[in-house]
Amino acid sequence: MGYRGVLLLVGTIPFLVAIGSFIAGEQLEVVALRTLDGEGHAHDTKLWIVDHEGRPWVRSVRPTPRWLERIRATPRVELVRNGITTTYTASIVATADEKRAIDEAMTAKYGWIDRWYELLVRHETILVRLDPDGVPPGR
Repeated sequence: MGYRGVLLLVGTIPFLVAIGSFIAGEQLEVVALRTLDGEGHAHDTKLWIVDHEGRPWVRSVRPTPRWLERIRATPRVELVRNGITTTYTASIVATADEKRAIDEAMTAKYGWIDRWYELLVRHETILVRLDPDGVPPGR
């Protein structure tokens, strides 16, 4: 195999890993979180989800995605899960105990693909708890 073949192989492997990771991630539970921008337009974002202490939780692998910025501005969101749309109030949670619990729940649910994403992209996790509209967080 010449250097072109080696370059092709080296360039193809990360692409195949990325595609395989995406496909594997889409085979598990993926929800749509609907947020509103400043003009009132709805935006759906596909996310993984876990239930912890009676509440659904999602997380961002970066601190500044647009969907998280929209939540900071307008915390009222809609969650589309299993074809059912429910309104929630999103709360950003930053405690170390909650982060550990949600990371463990995500790994338990999504397995090796969650660990793989942790190695590739998950460095500054931001947690979002979804509280039923009109129901204050129970503590």
